[in-house]
Amino acid sequence: MKKLESISVLRAVAATTVIYFHIMAPTGHTFGEFGVDIFFVISGFVIALVLDNPKMTTRRFLADRIARIVPLYWLLTFAVFAGALIAPSLFNSTTADFESLLKSLLFIPYRKESGAVFPMLFVGWTLNYEMLFYAVTAISLMLTRRHRLPLIAALIFVIFCAANAWAPYHAIAEFYSDQRIFEFPLGFVIYRLWKFGIPSKPVLAVGVAAAAYAWMAYVNWHGLSHAMLLYYGIPACLVVISSLSLEAAMGSGLLTRAAIFVGNASYAVYLSHPYCVEAARKLLPQALPGFDATAPAGVVVIILVATAVGGALYVLVDKPLHLRSRQLLQSLPPLRARRSAHAGLNPTLEEAPRNVSVNHDAG
Repeated sequence: MKKLESISVLRAVAATTVIYFHIMAPTGHTFGEFGVDIFFVISGFVIALVLDNPKMTTRRFLADRIARIVPLYWLLTFAVFAGALIAPSLFNSTTADFESLLKSLLFIPYRKESGAVFPMLFVGWTLNYEMLFYAVTAISLMLTRRHRLPLIAALIFVIFCAANAWAPYHAIAEFYSDQRIFEFPLGFVIYRLWKFGIPSKPVLAVGVAAAAYAWMAYVNWHGLSHAMLLYYGIPACLVVISSLSLEAAMGSGLLTRAAIFVGNASYAVYLSHPYCVEAARKLLPQALPGFDATAPAGVVVIILVATAVGGALYVLVDKPLHLRSRQLLQSLPPLRARRSAHAGLNPTLEEAPRNVSVNHDAG
């Protein structure tokens, strides 16, 4: 099955961007939060690609998405819960209460003691958006085949309008009233353009991607990010489109292979990097006197450490968990098949995948 390596490389860029944001956050002068917007647009593109398989079922879709997202997130959430239970002084606004744990595990937004709407594993806030997107996608799979993408976009619009109406009254509504929710349907638009063919013009693509990235960095640095869709969503689309147009120009050198690996491991890197950053910020100055985490050399070192730890977590924990969970979920017969089996009939076979796909290891 052919993989879109350009998307893997872009995931590596987005993950590194978010790491930089958290390294520099204490200074108050930083950029990189928009790496999340790039991830959301990529997610919309990937799901559009998945739904283009006419044999895709709701059960198979949910099994694949749950196996991809849940195991590592739950594992690290339990780790944070245990840490808050054993050493609460290490955490600023996380307490080890079971209601917060349950809401975090079930991807239900809630307001923490600090007033912010975050789960226990705070970077998991993005997964609350992802899981809502997957739930809406599953509903569309049950309702229609020909108009899945427009239906998903319409349902997201309805959710956004309802959330804005109720935002002053409830944390969940406030959370889903963010314009970022529309970045998933923007990925659908990119998929349509890609399907009909994106011209391969490397110089133009690199220039557009660099300009869009620089624009988002400027907006982020100066705190102008109020119109999220305009300031981040559209430029993120340009970055993704430009990356896809470079697919034919992807090489096979060491740097490219390393970027593809980091992109494949980006989910593990994303979930684990804040704790790697904080550990490096506190421990490295003890081992290296004069070490400054926010200096250029310090930033490079911490990014390398965070990606290395995330890569190891991907190989040793995330990938095995993903594969085993997927096998387990796909081995469970659907309810209708189980009823047919009881009636003496043969259950239906699992459908074959398409010939073209994106590497789903990064979520």
